[in-house]
Parts: sequence; C-alpha cells; structure tokens
Amino acid sequence: MSVPELGLVEFSNPEQLSDNASLVVLGPGIGTSVTNLYGGLAAQLTGDVHVVGWDLPGHGTSGPAEDFTVAELAQGVLGAVGGHVSSGPFHYVGTSIGGAVGQQLLLAHPDQLASLTLIATTDYFPDPAGWHERADLVAQAGTPTQVINSAKLWFAPDFLAHHAEVGTALLHDLQNADRLSYAAACRSLASFDLREAEPATKVPVQTLSGPSDVVTGPETVQELADKLGARHETVANTSHLLAVEAPQVTAEHISRFISAHR
Repeated sequence: MSVPELGLVEFSNPEQLSDNASLVVLGPGIGTSVTNLYGGLAAQLTGDVHVVGWDLPGHGTSGPAEDFTVAELAQGVLGAVGGHVSSGPFHYVGTSIGGAVGQQLLLAHPDQLASLTLIATTDYFPDPAGWHERADLVAQAGTPTQVINSAKLWFAPDFLAHHAEVGTALLHDLQNADRLSYAAACRSLASFDLREAEPATKVPVQTLSGPSDVVTGPETVQELADKLGARHETVANTSHLLAVEAPQVTAEHISRFISAHR
C-alpha cells in the first residue's frame, strides 16, 4: 500500500481573500466528486474562508489507485493541502469516507485541525465482508452496478424527483469513477475501525446526520458525537448526502462552527 496522490479542487478565488482567511478542506463520500457534492454548499459558506476540496482516487480530479487505507488517504490529504496552500491548521469537513479521513486526522494529526465537522459517518462501518463483496463486484463489473442502490441510500425520499439535475450529476460521478479505485475505497472502509481509539479532545468537533439515512443515521452519528464530546445536529429532509440535499442549512451549521473556532 502507498499514499495516493489526490487532486485538489479550488472553490474560492484566493485574490478576493485576506491573508488571514480560514482554510476549509472538504472531503467527499465514496462514489462522488467533491465538486458535485459540495459545489452548492461551498458557495454558501460565509465569512473570510478559503475553501478547497479533495477527490478520492479514481474520482473527479484524482488519478487512480488500487490499494490504500483510510490512514493513507489522510496522509494524501495533508500532502495535497500542504502542496497547494500555506501550512497551518485547517477546518476539515468530511462526509462518509471523507468523515473517516477526518477522524484519522483527529487521531494522528490533531495539530493540523482547527475544527472538525463530521457528516453522515462513523468510527466503524459495519459488515466488513459486505464491503469486500462490493469491492469484488465493482472490480469485476464496474461502478454502474452501484447506481440503483446508491440512489436509494444517498437521497431522502422524493429528492431526485424534485432535484433531478443535481442528483444525476452525482450518479454520473459514480458511473464514471475508476472501478479499481472504487473497489480500493470499499476495502479501506472494510478495514477502518477506530472504536477503541482515543483521539485528541481539544479539537472542536461537530457531527451532522440525516434522519432518512439508513447507513449512518442520527443514532449512529450521535454515538460518535458522544465519544468525541461533540455537538450533534440532524438536518431535516436529508439522508446521506446532506451537503447536496440541504446545502444552505448544512452550510449554516458549518459557517457558525468555523466562526466560533477561528
């Protein structure tokens, strides 16, 4: 295994920012590009913030990689951010596997974090065997095998009926993702387990969840919040991809949290 080289997406115009702008780093969910997941939300973050995001291997702007762990993804994020902007603590926001990376940063590199927002994630994704089965299926038959089920899991009921363009863009991300890289991401989640870890508690943490999420719903995310001493909020009418289902409300939660911990 090795640390993947991750593509970074710029959501801000650095020329319009002050030298003291807070750096915000966005981490995506499996099967999504950071651009389509967070584009609407990033535009609504308030304050003097410099917003960038990273893509998973084989997704969006990142080249493929066939073998990596969540810990190696975290190292890749630090490398991508450090190579793009000046060093210093940043505010991290991560969804699902992006949230797993945030937890890994909290455990191994807390000095790099000014704050941490964890969305629809957990410290252990159940059924490792199921993740390996998904990895094997996608490696053999491709990511289109995941489109129907992902459409059901990602979005709250009726979201696609009313926001077809937004939802379709994310499902196209999934279809276009490199199959071997997606499989590697599944295997990384199968081996991810921080239930017994004791991360730093000085970093401010908040957690967000969607009431319709059957994978990492409010009860699961609340357990993570309790472990980390974090505040937990649910965002109404959402499932797994809060950033695209309710970008304004989710952005408000993030902006307030960042403002309180600048």
